[in-house]
Amino acid sequence: MNRIWLAFTSVIFLLLLAVSPWAVAMRAFGGKGVLVTLWGTVDLYGRAKVLPDVSWLGYFTAFWVALALAAAVAAFLPEARTRARAFYVLGALGVAVFALEAYLFYHAVWAVNDAALAEGARRPPLKRYSLSLGAYVSFLYSLFLLMVGRMQLPGGRALLVRWRGVVVPAVSMLLAMVAGAVVVWILKDVKMPEGSSTLDYYVAKLDLVTYTFQLLFGPLLTASGWFQSLLIATPLIFTGLAVAFGFQAGLFNIGAPGQLTIGAISAMLVGVHLANAHWFAGLPDPVARAIFLPLSILAAAAGGAFWGAIPGWLKARYGAHEVINTIMMNYIAASIFLFMIASNEYTFFGKWTLHMPFKYPGYEGRSYEVAESARIPLMVNFFGFHQDPATGAWTGAFSWSMPLALAFMIAAYVLLRRLELGKRLLVAFGAAIAGYLVGGFLPGIPMELSPKLASVRLNGAFIIAVFAVAFYNYYMWRTRDGYELRAVGLAPKAAEYGGVSIAKKTILAMAISGALAGLAATHYVLGGGIDEYRLKQSLPTNVGFDGIAVALLGQNTPIGVFLSALLFGVLSTGGLQLDLQLGISRELVMMLQALIVLFIAAGGFLPRYFTDPILAAQAEEGAQGVI
Repeated sequence: MNRIWLAFTSVIFLLLLAVSPWAVAMRAFGGKGVLVTLWGTVDLYGRAKVLPDVSWLGYFTAFWVALALAAAVAAFLPEARTRARAFYVLGALGVAVFALEAYLFYHAVWAVNDAALAEGARRPPLKRYSLSLGAYVSFLYSLFLLMVGRMQLPGGRALLVRWRGVVVPAVSMLLAMVAGAVVVWILKDVKMPEGSSTLDYYVAKLDLVTYTFQLLFGPLLTASGWFQSLLIATPLIFTGLAVAFGFQAGLFNIGAPGQLTIGAISAMLVGVHLANAHWFAGLPDPVARAIFLPLSILAAAAGGAFWGAIPGWLKARYGAHEVINTIMMNYIAASIFLFMIASNEYTFFGKWTLHMPFKYPGYEGRSYEVAESARIPLMVNFFGFHQDPATGAWTGAFSWSMPLALAFMIAAYVLLRRLELGKRLLVAFGAAIAGYLVGGFLPGIPMELSPKLASVRLNGAFIIAVFAVAFYNYYMWRTRDGYELRAVGLAPKAAEYGGVSIAKKTILAMAISGALAGLAATHYVLGGGIDEYRLKQSLPTNVGFDGIAVALLGQNTPIGVFLSALLFGVLSTGGLQLDLQLGISRELVMMLQALIVLFIAAGGFLPRYFTDPILAAQAEEGAQGVI
């Protein structure tokens, strides 16, 4: 039966290839363009004067038909290893031909543009050209054949089950994208030129769906898009790690918004009122920065840890459920937050007036600005660029400090494999510092940043987030405390029988989880992640709840949380262009995020051995290959 489904997949591939746009020769702002199909072109733009020569596309069409038919036949070969070799050859051949097609298409487009510019054209005639659904489908089909080839060999299913931490989120994301594509297909119509056929209409609709996701993932293709995506992802990394840390210990920390709020208040108290205290007025700037910047960061972590430890203690002492406790603590934190920055004076019982120094004068609920010594620099500052106060332009010389710090750290970590992990990480951290210092003495490359890139307020909180990911990985999987926390999460009775104090581990887990959530405040308050270096009433505490989705998509692993936070950042950034160009609401992004979480909760509708640990262990031990 599985072989019949494989043959059916080949038929579906050919049908999609026949009705899908293979590439877009040019596209105007707003989505209209000239669509290249396997049987001709569909001009939605209406003003195209020149087109690339893609007459060779017919030969490749014949190749894909032959490839799909060969794959369907290969599914019925009697020997498993023969089937595996056949699928490996067909899949590798498909990937190679896809690469050749892509090269020929872009070469044809560049030839047209170069010829036009050589003749005196002011700008290239072909803009926003790209491959489209037909090309993507052929590439994915080739990868699918490679995967099917591996599944023919013994242990094929076991390999997939072993990588279930990647398979389940990937399948869930694919299902969410399919559901999102259906929504776009239904809600968004396409205006066709007169005389267009029904087939042209379907091609245009499929192009609309494809362009929707190209816009959503478009930030990955530009430097400013990467910076904006990392800007949005930075607080999600912290809150995702906070939720994932609780999950590993068997706790559901839904109080990240409150812990972030208290962390922000704590960072504000140190960064504004302690750093600006008259006792420290005479400190040199480097000394003040060396004191108050770390103190402000630690204050954010300590505030979140304190707010997380309270529900942990309530659960350990009285058995109160952490979900109820953390939700209630969110409301308390929000009330304290408003009490501090909503007004300077409060009158109690009509007699006693309390004067508070936290709110900045004016109608808006915000604090005073964080002192210069407690501010986290922008990432462009780390790369050697500074803003000219007179012109506002960002100029400087590209510094080699950050690239060398990263290179030295990776080299030390890779070369010192024989060292104990703790010492290995310590040496790698020292190598990173050495690389940063060495890079500071090397001559940089003078350049001026584009206004679009310079306007993105990605700051050093992202570096803190990277260290938080490393801490989570080391502590949870390389220390005894981390092992005991995971044991408590998996089997609390067995852990207690083994001598682990459930009460202490519960408080510790919630405190560390709260500290990670509190560190998200460094991005907003100390790094000026929104627009100012201050605590504001518009503090986006909802990222605490978004951290739940990030943790689930990341399967509670540090790298998974980092990548899922980046994915959400990319989708949120791409949603801006989606709304601007196609008029599709950014709510589509929220719907995709919700669907991803929904499908992950359903295990991606995959067999139970992908979600049940016992069945997964059995599959890894005894699977012999399928299909």
